[in-house]
Amino acid sequence: MQLKISENIKKYRKSMGMTQEGLAEAFGVTVGAVSKWESGSTVPDILTMMEMADFFDISVDTLLGYSISSKSVKDIVKEIDASLSAGQYEEALLKAEKALARYPGNFKVLTGCADAYMTCWGVFRKPEHRDRAIKLFEEALRYVDQGESDEDNEVTIRYKIAEMNIRDNPLKSIRELEQINYRGASEVALAQAYMSNGQRDKSLDHYTRALSALLFQAMEFASGMAATLNGQQTPEGYREATECMDWLMAVMDASSIGKVSYLTKMKAFALALKAINLSCLEEYDRMREAMDQALALAREHDKNPANDLVGKIRFWHAEDYRTNAYDNLGYGTVEGVGLLFVNIAGGKDNPMYEKMAEARKYWNEIANIPSGE
Repeated sequence: MQLKISENIKKYRKSMGMTQEGLAEAFGVTVGAVSKWESGSTVPDILTMMEMADFFDISVDTLLGYSISSKSVKDIVKEIDASLSAGQYEEALLKAEKALARYPGNFKVLTGCADAYMTCWGVFRKPEHRDRAIKLFEEALRYVDQGESDEDNEVTIRYKIAEMNIRDNPLKSIRELEQINYRGASEVALAQAYMSNGQRDKSLDHYTRALSALLFQAMEFASGMAATLNGQQTPEGYREATECMDWLMAVMDASSIGKVSYLTKMKAFALALKAINLSCLEEYDRMREAMDQALALAREHDKNPANDLVGKIRFWHAEDYRTNAYDNLGYGTVEGVGLLFVNIAGGKDNPMYEKMAEARKYWNEIANIPSGE
């Protein structure tokens, strides 16, 4: 077993902006003692280690650089999950408590067991399950530096704690969720918390924000996935990219109330992208139909440009929320659709350049763009 206590003392001291002199003063030792700890010549006694771990707000294991990497911990968490999946809730919680007794300072065990109690709370709604889950998640925050995946972070844990407080402690949940609402990630939970607190107007406001965020995410998802699929330059890829645009347009149609909005512009681009993929599939009749629709919408948007969704989508219940969108798709929508042929093909050396030639030619014809532009 290799320990890295000397490296970690130095790392965490520096992370707190402390000098060796400052750390020595904090622990009542000489600067020489700190220097020896950091060089690895000597190590602090066990009591000093415990105090130092608490001082740095980490576990002793983390200070030592010792991690339980054996698969025993992962296996224990998997066993707990397996019991939960099988509906064996009491057995899962027994396994959780045994794991906690054995590994009380392990992040994976703490979060895995907290998840188990949170699942049981969702099934049985017993306050003791919720309280135990919250306590374990709060304890896990002390050891978050042991996390191994992107989801092993403070925000994720705090979000779970806030979720469990929605019904019985909505004000506490609201305060927590407002602090971690990065890019609208907590909007739905905030809406639920405000509803639980009897603030229906606030709840509807946040549901509106959540819907707006979902629409923008749907646009990013569909356009990004379609670009990746047609980049494969296979019939299967072009077909799926076309279906991806159909899915996006169905979402936009279901959300629109018929007013010109940013959805109008996005649907024009979605139709153009669909047409480009249909051209690559040599389905020229469908390609022309999609391109005609794209031009009609592009011209409609250029007559009354609108880069927002305010009051222009279904279920809008926000008063002071603005949704202006900014993109690099061109000054006008007709102009932007024309630029798609340049941006997607990239140049005559790209095999896709010729495959989308019919779409490019037809667009130039109906949009009155001179040949060669």
